[in-house]
Amino acid sequence: MNNSAIFPFERNHYFYGKLLSVEDFEMEQRYMNNKRRLLNRSLFGAGVVTGLNVVDVDEQTVSVETGFALDSWGREIVLSEPLTTKLENIAGFKTCIREDADIIYLCLEYREQGKEEVHSIVDEQSIEKKHRDFGRTQEGYHLFLTTLEPEEELRNMLSSKSWIECPKVVWENEDIRITQTLPRLMQKGKDATLSIRIQNRGRSTVSFSYDIELSGLVSASDGKSVLRVNFDESLYEKTGDYELTFPIIATTGSAERASVSVKTDSVHLQLSDNECEISIQSEQSVELTEKNEAEAIKEHYYQMPMEQVFEEGDPAPIYLAKLFVVSAVDTYMIEKVENVPFHQYVSNNKLLDSLIDRLAKKEYVGPRFDAGAEGQSKVGAEAQTLGQVSIMQGVADLVIQGGKKGDVTFSPEITHGIGLGRVAIILGLEDSRSEIVYGDEDIFTEEEAKKIHVRLAAKVNEDDGSFVIGAKLTESTQGGRIRVYWTAICDRHNVYEKSEKRIFIKPNLLEMTVRTSYQLECVCENMAEKTVQWQVRDEGGFVDEKGLYTAPNTPGVYEVIACSVVDPEIKASIFVVVRE
Repeated sequence: MNNSAIFPFERNHYFYGKLLSVEDFEMEQRYMNNKRRLLNRSLFGAGVVTGLNVVDVDEQTVSVETGFALDSWGREIVLSEPLTTKLENIAGFKTCIREDADIIYLCLEYREQGKEEVHSIVDEQSIEKKHRDFGRTQEGYHLFLTTLEPEEELRNMLSSKSWIECPKVVWENEDIRITQTLPRLMQKGKDATLSIRIQNRGRSTVSFSYDIELSGLVSASDGKSVLRVNFDESLYEKTGDYELTFPIIATTGSAERASVSVKTDSVHLQLSDNECEISIQSEQSVELTEKNEAEAIKEHYYQMPMEQVFEEGDPAPIYLAKLFVVSAVDTYMIEKVENVPFHQYVSNNKLLDSLIDRLAKKEYVGPRFDAGAEGQSKVGAEAQTLGQVSIMQGVADLVIQGGKKGDVTFSPEITHGIGLGRVAIILGLEDSRSEIVYGDEDIFTEEEAKKIHVRLAAKVNEDDGSFVIGAKLTESTQGGRIRVYWTAICDRHNVYEKSEKRIFIKPNLLEMTVRTSYQLECVCENMAEKTVQWQVRDEGGFVDEKGLYTAPNTPGVYEVIACSVVDPEIKASIFVVVRE
């Protein structure tokens, strides 16, 4: 039942006296399987439904947890028991190691095989030849390793993001890839984001710059039709994966499509200290619409021909994990595991219900969002970015119940949309003349009095990227509604991603010759006490208390560890490749 052709649908018609053959029973199974797989493909898509997490058990072993997935033909893949195995026991390992790859992908695909071997009792020729067949077919799976990433077009379709984003590789070599991503659809007069992702798998430090010409679009930060892109990897913690974002706006007078192109004569690329001569010829387009972006995406999907949705071909495997490995001589070590690197997930009803319930309990305020019902607080927001300063502005309508002086009313939790970290909130109160008063309202006593007299304050939740407005009555009131205008301001340099205490070692990978030394650096984040203790595993050289590592006399791959003196559970390690 490995067939992929599901049309046309035919099923058995039964009647008394009908003789049933093998073909009839196979048709019965094929009909039921194809109908179910059609629903899987059209309603759910392909990818991980639940589970299937990959964890590194030790330096050479991974474990795939139980889980369920759908492949691109709608076939179900189930791992009913966890699988723990060394990489060398997985198909494709020898090819990957022979290529000296430092990144290997663990893939999953549908596989079925015969079970319960039996003799045919009606085929005399088969009996004479001792031919055996199988009484059952067992559906299963196949794991394999590969160094090949999916082709760009296929990679775009693997993720649900393909409906909203249009990525394009503008330049790459064997180690470096630069990808520009635009939204597939943009609403005229509204802002969106152009992102540039830089992936560096080599040991050279990359820096580059180029100009992007915008047609039908302008930069949201300065209103110009040219964006200057600058990137220098030496200014970042070396992770090998970086992203730059640029806010852009589709001008209201634009045509039906806008474009983004790289100015070829503006491109400069440098790898470590070596200047490289390259030419980038890249142009991308984005469809502009007067409609809401969500409505336009939905309309675009439903107008798509069925042949495009159910395009036949070899099924794409599910990329379960991206394995970062270090190999030297005849051994290898797993450095890190990244699960589902191409976001091949299938959303299920439980997940969607949870998200809807969460949104119902907490009003989300994003760019140009405005929602509310009669008798409830109402909030709305508008965003802009000025250089490195992000500003969000919004409106919150608070219903004040009748009460006495000193009573306090709180707004729902408002997400300001800037991100996690510290922001400044400025509050203004609209008076009866629809004018906005910032600060102490008593200063403007000669103006017409407000119906409700309150003092305002905002409490910021840095961990959640939100705030709550509090309104305290300064006089007794019969109740009513007040309108508060809020502005959230943040310097992007001061925005932080809330994280646990952690340490990491620079560089994250080191290659040396025997008996040489190298000064390692340990960086501590969110930690008051930054003293660490160094150690080396398996007699792999020596490291002193300041992080000076000396390689041993024997080539190999050795692990150097740095542990927090205050909390030994907080630690980091790197692998050092020592060669002759």
